[in-house]
Amino acid sequence: MGRHGCQEPTFRLSEEYDKTAGEQAIILAEAYGLPPHEWQRGILDDWLAVDDGGVLLNNYCLLAVQRQNGKTGVSDPRETYGLIVRGEQILHTAQEFQTAQKAFDRLRRKFGTKVNDPLAQYPELNAMVKKYTTSANQMVLDLKNGGHIEFRTRGSGGDMGRGGTFDLVVIDEAQCYTDEQDAALSPLNSAAPSGSPQTILMGTVPDPRSPHKGEKFATMRKKMHENPGRGFCIHEWATDEIGDISDRDRWYRLNPSLGYQLLESALEKDAASMSPDTFAREHLGYWPEMVAEGVPIIPEAKWDALATDSPPEDGKKAFGVRFSPDGSEAFLAAALLSSDGTVHAEMVRRESMSAGTSWLAEFIAARSGEASVCVIDGKSGVQGLVDRLGRMPKGYIHVCSAADATSAATTLADCVNEKTLTWYAPQADLRDSATTSIRRSIGNGGSWGFGGANPEPITAAALAVWGVKTARRDPRRRGLVG
Repeated sequence: MGRHGCQEPTFRLSEEYDKTAGEQAIILAEAYGLPPHEWQRGILDDWLAVDDGGVLLNNYCLLAVQRQNGKTGVSDPRETYGLIVRGEQILHTAQEFQTAQKAFDRLRRKFGTKVNDPLAQYPELNAMVKKYTTSANQMVLDLKNGGHIEFRTRGSGGDMGRGGTFDLVVIDEAQCYTDEQDAALSPLNSAAPSGSPQTILMGTVPDPRSPHKGEKFATMRKKMHENPGRGFCIHEWATDEIGDISDRDRWYRLNPSLGYQLLESALEKDAASMSPDTFAREHLGYWPEMVAEGVPIIPEAKWDALATDSPPEDGKKAFGVRFSPDGSEAFLAAALLSSDGTVHAEMVRRESMSAGTSWLAEFIAARSGEASVCVIDGKSGVQGLVDRLGRMPKGYIHVCSAADATSAATTLADCVNEKTLTWYAPQADLRDSATTSIRRSIGNGGSWGFGGANPEPITAAALAVWGVKTARRDPRRRGLVG
């Protein structure tokens, strides 16, 4: 037998118990074609832990594990047991329609596709079916014993599910679960018909570029780590650092189904194509800090700890140019990537646009042979500067998109958290910008950048940092600003 992922979570929390119906759920899962792995069995035991009266002890459960490890290998047996044995009223929600439909179709393969289905794989289960209700917005199964399950998508609204009453509410794709959605769904099992409510959140690490989507998942995870309440239960496979993404021992420690349905070759591919922070989030359970709206993205203590008055003199170099939204100022920053992977950032110049852009164009053009890239961003001034520069070496000038701006902001924030960035200590304007800037939404697709009273210096620095870490050109000349 080959190597398999670690079956024990890196963090587990559960109420203590003497009784569990987990083994019964496992027996049903094995009988009906979905035998759980060892790690999934342990979760089922915790989720179905009961007191002497059969009331579930863990009523708010969270499962955080990497993609393709098999979260449905736990939720499906839990729901099947709830329907067959407990006769529960169940709501299963997902962010995407196809996710909800897959879960519904998986259940139908066990219970048959209709009442009195002659082709049903398990006739005894099909005999329990009272009714199916399917439409564009409804996927519902009702059983003769009173069991009921419906699959819905959450979409972007906050009114889904209002008016229903359930025993079990399953929040799939919880990395996209918003506070607005939670306000609509959380009360649905507060009057559970069975008297034994349970809510289960399942997901992966939320995307820090869209914090409003994953805020509930991140908040509840943090609460369970720091100040767990009664009835809280969590299972997660996670790391607190990006670390070495090529370390296969870490792959197996943080992916319990690696070696089962999850292939090592798939992680090899992603390790080669993804940035380290993305791979760490997607495959190693690395949770970057989620920044609340209105709170500075970079804490003063973190930024100040990275200050230096002895900047490096050699390495890969890039520039970042940011024009203020009103077109009144231009900001020029530089970044240098040292051989040890540390990035140094500095402000070069802040100038009113009343002086024009000739100084900026001359500076950028003069250093085309020593810097890898110059990243330019801002609605006002960009095209004029590009036109003034004229023909430049291929790949040297890069005009920023909204996605690039988000990547730049995320890259700088990650460097701060990982302590792989330094900045020139005497630059008070850069410090003020870094430690006061808040998250600013860009468009409607979850993109974000630095906002607040003075975001332009840190934005220019982020463009330079992102540029130096991603550019393919590498002239490699001495000096930071020449």
